[in-house]
Amino acid sequence: MKRRDFIINGAMSAAALSASGCSLLMPGKKIMIERRFESSDYSFEVTRPRPKGGAIPVRELGKTGIKVSTFGYGAHMQKDLVPFEEERCRMIRESYEFGVNTFDIYDHWGVEQFEPMSRHLAPMMNDVVLSLNMHLRDGRTAEQEFERALRLFKRDHIDMYRLNANAGKPESERYKHWDTLFRYKEQGKIRAVGMSIHLPNEVEHVLSQYPLDYVIIPYNFYHNLLHNGKAAGNFNPLVKRLRDKGVAIVVMKAFATDWFVAPMIDAAKQLDETGEISLPQAMLRWVINSPVDPDLTIGGIFTLDHLYEDIPAYYFPAISAEERKLLKKLRHVARIKTAALLPNSYRFLDNWATDSLHNTNSHA
Repeated sequence: MKRRDFIINGAMSAAALSASGCSLLMPGKKIMIERRFESSDYSFEVTRPRPKGGAIPVRELGKTGIKVSTFGYGAHMQKDLVPFEEERCRMIRESYEFGVNTFDIYDHWGVEQFEPMSRHLAPMMNDVVLSLNMHLRDGRTAEQEFERALRLFKRDHIDMYRLNANAGKPESERYKHWDTLFRYKEQGKIRAVGMSIHLPNEVEHVLSQYPLDYVIIPYNFYHNLLHNGKAAGNFNPLVKRLRDKGVAIVVMKAFATDWFVAPMIDAAKQLDETGEISLPQAMLRWVINSPVDPDLTIGGIFTLDHLYEDIPAYYFPAISAEERKLLKKLRHVARIKTAALLPNSYRFLDNWATDSLHNTNSHA
């Protein structure tokens, strides 16, 4: 099953909608969403038309002077997809043709991508924004890891370089690496230093100690869902503080995470009375039009079909009334099967959903 394609099976194989256009779901019925992230969900068959007739906006990343496409090519990918370099190269270079100039690249977790991405990006290396995450491997020091990145990408600088939240705790052995990153920034080898977080409070200590240039946060229509099925909480107060400081906002997990997007799409097909709405586009437009107003949104792209489906959300960013309605209905009826993992303060999410598209209070 493809991430973007819905295949009706089992008891749902009859029809998702009644002849009158009303959902067959009984009033009060909930759809259980299970975590699923398998390579069998993806295919390299291209079934969607090539996007045309628009352009991805470009804006400054906070106050860094870096011009980023508001949609960036995300790092997450399935390990089983790593060998398909020819297909991935085509996706990356077509992304650039569509206006994507920002590429977020990981080099760990079994999907080491620095070396292949350096080859895929070679023709436009001097025209793209590289966004990298420091992850020490094979006994390398922070300095060795960074210099390795410069060498592999054949660059004298990295545009965006960050550490994860687990390096933001004073007791963390990796906490000392923040000094290293800012030293490289003073030398002109890093243009912007950032931090990726999953919960609002994770940035606090680093933010009080260092002049961060950007922060990456999870933000999506379904309670800011994380990969583990938990709600990330309210980012609005943090976003305001970051904006006041001139810190850029980068959004990740706009698709309610790779682990839940396929079943979310399955569920949305049962609720879409028009039969024409692209849930991934609706999710992206929700983020684009949200109060967060991100400088950059990074989305995972595994196939050309994903790319062809996602790009129109930025070519035509206005969110329709039908898309708003679908997202609201999906929030109302979808229940994450792993909700038992929620902390006690969020357990009420099992029986609760927001009534407003832009209601991003502490539980949106």
